[in-house]
Amino acid sequence: MKNLFIAICCLVPAIGIAQTVTPVPANKVEILKAEAARKAAEAKKAAEEAKRAAEEALKAAEEAEQATQATQQQKDSWTIPQQTKQQSQSVVSKTANPYEGYLAGAVPEQDGKVTFELRQTATNMNASEIYKRVYNVLNNLAHDEHQAGNSRIALVNEAEHMIAAKYEEWLVFSQNLLSLDRTKFNYTIVAKCQNGQLELTLSRINYNYEEDRPSGFKATAENLIADRVALTKKGTKLQRMNAKFRMKTVDRVNEIFNEIKQALK
Repeated sequence: MKNLFIAICCLVPAIGIAQTVTPVPANKVEILKAEAARKAAEAKKAAEEAKRAAEEALKAAEEAEQATQATQQQKDSWTIPQQTKQQSQSVVSKTANPYEGYLAGAVPEQDGKVTFELRQTATNMNASEIYKRVYNVLNNLAHDEHQAGNSRIALVNEAEHMIAAKYEEWLVFSQNLLSLDRTKFNYTIVAKCQNGQLELTLSRINYNYEEDRPSGFKATAENLIADRVALTKKGTKLQRMNAKFRMKTVDRVNEIFNEIKQALK
């Protein structure tokens, strides 16, 4: 009993102390919450304003940089060109006919015989002067690198200012270290000189091709290079077998005639 009394006496002060604690009013809690919400809203607003200010500052910096670059470009006269893609235009090239200049009419005929003719005016030259110049050309021709050994001026008539020469020379079609394709080319030149004019013919043409081989043959110009045998039916090409003979003959005749023309200038 005594012990119980002592315990009660000890608890009385503690109860008294506990009863003296003042509880927090409910309206105070609401005030604190409201204050916290206000500060949070202010902090959020401040953050948004700071972000907006940063964006505006960045934009202003970019505009300033662009303005500086534009000013610098104007100062240096350098600009960035506009990139445009040009459409390519296809160019169609026309292939030249390799037989141009060797087709119909390139090998003329007189009375059924292939005959090349040169009529050249020589102003202020008399027949004797023309004769001397043409004679020199034909004589030199008989000794040039094309000859096969039997070329010469055969006959002359100084009184009539006429010259007749015969030539035997090589026409070379192709040549390399391993092969040589050529033919003997025989022809006659007759020149008649008058005051201020030359009349010359190159005719009696014949060929002796590969005379020491089984495939060799002899042929006249009429049977090898004339239009009727050398041209295709359409007349736009040359027969394969005849082409090289006709083309080389025309080239050689033009070369000879050009030398004579040059001598009479």
